[in-house]
Amino acid sequence: MKFKLNYKQYSDFINVVNNVFYPLKNFVNKQEFNSILQNQKFKDKFFPFPIFFSLNKNQFNKIKNIKKLTLTYKSKNIAEINALEFFYINPILLGKKIFGNKFKTHPYYKIFIKENYIFVNFNIIKKFQHEVEIEGFISPSNFKKKIRNIKYLPSFHTRNVPHNAHQWIHRFLLKKFGSLLIQPLIGQYKSGEYKDSIIMKTNIKASKLLNSKKVFCLPFISYPRYGGPLEAALHAIVRSNYGCTHFWVGRDHAGYKKFFSKYQSQKYCRFNEKKLNINIVSENEPYFCKMCGVVTNKCKKKACEKNQILISGTKIREYLINKRKIPTYLMSKEISSLINFNSLIK
Repeated sequence: MKFKLNYKQYSDFINVVNNVFYPLKNFVNKQEFNSILQNQKFKDKFFPFPIFFSLNKNQFNKIKNIKKLTLTYKSKNIAEINALEFFYINPILLGKKIFGNKFKTHPYYKIFIKENYIFVNFNIIKKFQHEVEIEGFISPSNFKKKIRNIKYLPSFHTRNVPHNAHQWIHRFLLKKFGSLLIQPLIGQYKSGEYKDSIIMKTNIKASKLLNSKKVFCLPFISYPRYGGPLEAALHAIVRSNYGCTHFWVGRDHAGYKKFFSKYQSQKYCRFNEKKLNINIVSENEPYFCKMCGVVTNKCKKKACEKNQILISGTKIREYLINKRKIPTYLMSKEISSLINFNSLIK
């Protein structure tokens, strides 16, 4: 019997079998799921966020008595699986552990409840040879071949079109370490977010503007979980698996509105830095100083404190929605010329 994977299932499968989420090499079972939620541990390794395979009620009813399945994506055979073990997870436990006490109003928690009726672990008995259906994917093992002669490689994560604060970070990391991996997360699904093709197009442009053979840009094929500190730690592990030595964690990394406090993800990742096996770069967020006329993250003049303009993707998307020209203090012309109202998911 064939089972059609959706994008989330497919992207997680590709990441699991290609060691993007190492030490995970398969989707978690019930014991592993609870161990990660309760203790941030997978076997004897630190791991902050469970990577699971779930089914809605209709899917479960179709396959609950099936012993072997062929997983497919876009009509292509991906893998054969057997030994299916179904299990339930306490959604309240997951909500509290990942999203905090206000979890019931968190949008991803609502999606979690809607999409996940039951979970399943299985054996992967055969992987079919196929081109990954998402353009630009490179496995950690193949990427490491490209960077074998690079001593230090910092990585920058984003789910946005690069604005001036992002480009300031790019230059900061390149100057400090001599190289850079820009790895945007693609797999957006929320209305009002940028389309994946636009995210990649603009970040590739930003990487080329740095004019260095030691700057790389490739996609992180996944989807936003809006899990704050725990998801930020997962992102750090992913970059460690890609061979990076340093990882920039932002002001509200993997956050959503005010569910997590400012710099909470930075503090959590710094606290667990040794367990993450990667150096955490945690600087103050860049802003535009009206008095100095530059983007910086530290003005020396006291008077500048009242002249700081926050640069945010939300603010720029508002300009696009209202079909207004994006000011150059928020985004460079080289990038803003590549986007418009139709760059957003409707």
